[in-house]
Amino acid sequence: MKLILYFILIPALLPVFLILRYVYLLDRNEREPLGFVLKVVLFGAIFSIPCAGAERFLIAFISEYYDPATIEFAWMENTVGVALVEEFSKWLVLMLIVWKNKNFDFRYDGIVYAVSASLGFAALENILYIISYGTGVSIGRAIFAIPGHATFGVFMGYWLSRAKNFWLHGKLNRMRFCKLFSLCIPMLIHGAYDFLLSEQVSQLGYQSIFYIYVILLDFFAWRVIKHEFRTDRRL
Repeated sequence: MKLILYFILIPALLPVFLILRYVYLLDRNEREPLGFVLKVVLFGAIFSIPCAGAERFLIAFISEYYDPATIEFAWMENTVGVALVEEFSKWLVLMLIVWKNKNFDFRYDGIVYAVSASLGFAALENILYIISYGTGVSIGRAIFAIPGHATFGVFMGYWLSRAKNFWLHGKLNRMRFCKLFSLCIPMLIHGAYDFLLSEQVSQLGYQSIFYIYVILLDFFAWRVIKHEFRTDRRL
């Protein structure tokens, strides 16, 4: 049992814990209840379970209209077939569990909860990857995949807080607009991330673009986090 813990759970969950701890401890105005944050993490993992089946269905559907060897197929596969499904599962957690919760009452809270849902998704995904491919994949996933999911969550939480603020002030059209952005922007960012890793892009010799993209994405996400906790205020 200890060996299983060491070889699977520790490399799978340690980067999740470190990122979540960093984001959580920045919340200095009115820190979120830890139990509720962990509940969001848990539901992020649970809601990820149906994603594989939904992804297979959508990718099969997309392949009816696009040649799998083309760059167009790669874009549709990674944005609609993968990113939309995965980001929607996280967004659904926030809509069902967080949106109307009394603890979601400060602007920075949106980032805390969206990153929590994203890291719950990433945690289960990471465990399954390590079980399937061994601990050799843990370093690469700790550097890229898990921070990637957290980054998508930053942008989701940013727009979700705006939506909640507009909702509380009765500006429903602006609320709907921001809610849509809270789903679509992470989907497009995530889709581009996976697209740049696709075999079709690799065959064109543009792999280096992926690393530039990740550096820029992480930089902007870090700037958003800093801005949100420094200017945090009650919704």
